[in-house]
Amino acid sequence: MTRWPIALTQAACISLLLMLAPGAAVSQDQKAPSEQQPEKTVAEPVATAYEQSTTYVIKRGDTLWDISNTYLKDPFLWPLVWKANPAISNPDLIYAGNKLVIPSLAPIEHAMQATPSEEAPPAQTAEKQERAAAEVKQPAPELGSLEGLEASHAMRQPAQPEEGTSGGGNRLVLPEEQPKPIIDKYAMLSAGFINSVDSDGIIVGAPGDSKTVFAYDDIVFVKFRSPGDVNVGDKFLIYSSLGSVKHPQTGQQYGRLVSGLGILQITVKNPTADVITARITLSFDTIEVNNFVTPYQEPVLIYPSQEKRNKEISGYILEVIGKRTIAGQMDFVYLDKGSADGVDPGDSFLVYTGPAKRGEPRKKIGEVQVFLVKDHSSTAIVRRSTDTLTRGNMVDFNK
Repeated sequence: MTRWPIALTQAACISLLLMLAPGAAVSQDQKAPSEQQPEKTVAEPVATAYEQSTTYVIKRGDTLWDISNTYLKDPFLWPLVWKANPAISNPDLIYAGNKLVIPSLAPIEHAMQATPSEEAPPAQTAEKQERAAAEVKQPAPELGSLEGLEASHAMRQPAQPEEGTSGGGNRLVLPEEQPKPIIDKYAMLSAGFINSVDSDGIIVGAPGDSKTVFAYDDIVFVKFRSPGDVNVGDKFLIYSSLGSVKHPQTGQQYGRLVSGLGILQITVKNPTADVITARITLSFDTIEVNNFVTPYQEPVLIYPSQEKRNKEISGYILEVIGKRTIAGQMDFVYLDKGSADGVDPGDSFLVYTGPAKRGEPRKKIGEVQVFLVKDHSSTAIVRRSTDTLTRGNMVDFNK
């Protein structure tokens, strides 16, 4: 009588050991790589690409857009950099020499690789809901723990593929590829242009007369040539003059080269005062007393196009950004052709240097693309160059 309980107890123990044995084996196999080969785990480039935050020292001319494009490989992720640096109150105003924290992208990539289950639609039957619930092996991550841009990238996917579809396991869900402009808005504003008309106004000071240098959110006084045409809410581009520009071949006066510094908006207009009060709403360089203003026009972003145009336009480089003697790739140059000559934003021009000797062919040294067009001049970005571009180089429309 006593043998049956003992036998049953032994059988139960053996069954329990058989059930536990596979799980123990799996656990050991999972731990083995990290315990035996820790160096390989650290050396994996995928695992270490964005796992840790890093620091970057801001240089003159940097923008969060450019920094995000360089370090995060996507300029549209610049809000992540701003959020990781709470000391920056205005993302349009960063200073050279300050340290910037470049955040890790690991939380976003983990969220994008997750495969959370979808909630059953209202039309689903109770039987299907029970079957779907039984098939779910792992709970979905809580999207509420992700904030801002991270939550927008955590795209929910079905835990199991529907009938007639293929798939299974984790998969990386990338956000829809967005077209990128040839140059961003802030670079367009700061690139400048050749202005052939007088300025509409000039910054003459600030309340209290204690400041001569201004930045974002500062209040300034502006004196206009025609104050009657100015209204509260109007926006103006702030710029500095870099000197007059003459044609390198004919000596014709083309106007003055200007550099964009920021934007201001009219806040108070007192009919009895000689000046009008305005607030600086954007600044990407130092703004000072005696800087000029002209009506602001929102830049139109230019996107790459495969359309081929047939134009016969030839001209010259009037000037180089900052009135330097040379320019290289991603610099700005100013051409002597504008809308009156048939130039449109997005047009590309090949750049040539004159022959070293008479009778020899010209040498192609680069290509520029126009993004800002005036009546008789245009501003272009250097897309590629094999040599330095300078004032007086010839340009032909790239057909």
